[in-house]
Amino acid sequence: MASQLETSTGMEILARIMRYCDAKTNRNILNGLQKDVPHLASELRKKILTFDDLAYADARGIQKMLKLIQLRDLAVALKGTPQAVLKNIAMNMSPRNLQDLKAEIAATGPSREVDILGAQDRILAIVTELITGREMFINRPTNDLVY
Repeated sequence: MASQLETSTGMEILARIMRYCDAKTNRNILNGLQKDVPHLASELRKKILTFDDLAYADARGIQKMLKLIQLRDLAVALKGTPQAVLKNIAMNMSPRNLQDLKAEIAATGPSREVDILGAQDRILAIVTELITGREMFINRPTNDLVY
């Protein structure tokens, strides 16, 4: 399996297929590859959308996303995420909404991993729609545009 995916064409084909999969399926694929061929999992991760990519989302896209998602989902999804994701989202919220988010995070308390991943999946589904509709852009530091 690894030799077939090692070609750039094979990697691109798999990345394109994974763009149509839900986040849970992508996680399962990446976790399986991580065990067997970690270097391929790393390369593939660069080519698909993950929740951590919200750190590189444009301001208008983040603002549109915030209008479409549930505050509770955001509060749960942000647990354990990198500081850069938190910062990008917070910078695009009004002070009142940011205060509401902090209160919601405190109110939800500890969350199970399955709940965190579920909330991230729901948000990523909306993000994918925004990206597809060219209403959100992800511009990673390596200048790799997602989608």
